[in-house]
Amino acid sequence: MIGGAVAAIFIVLIAFIIIVQIIARELGFQIHGADDFTSWSVAASIFFALAHTFKKGAHIQVTLITERLRGRSVKVAAIISLFISVIAIGFLTLSAAHLLYDNYQYGDLAQGLLKVPMWIPTISLFLGAMFLFLAILDSFLAAIFGWDQTENTNE
Repeated sequence: MIGGAVAAIFIVLIAFIIIVQIIARELGFQIHGADDFTSWSVAASIFFALAHTFKKGAHIQVTLITERLRGRSVKVAAIISLFISVIAIGFLTLSAAHLLYDNYQYGDLAQGLLKVPMWIPTISLFLGAMFLFLAILDSFLAAIFGWDQTENTNE
């Protein structure tokens, strides 16, 4: 739920930046770096929303195989797909952590008009991936142990 709220804040920030840019253009000046902040906010809103939309069941799901299964095989297929997802998103989270560390360690700067340290916008990639990893891990463990997920739908 936190990720969804943070994503919503970044969407509001995008709208605010765009409105300020429109007003500035009408007044005859330009805000340097606004395009960079807008693109980083778009990326942040996407990454922070991943876990929230996963828990709400709003991600695109391919059910060509699972809709043909019956009984216990549905649960087995869900556990296998969640296990693969845990591994894949675990690697994504680890890679994002390495990227964040490298950006910080080497002092990488943005290539735009403003020289922003790249570790700052990279935080959203890492945190979004970590939130998604935790959400998928939670669903994986719930599928294995048969935990009721109806009360966790607001996360």
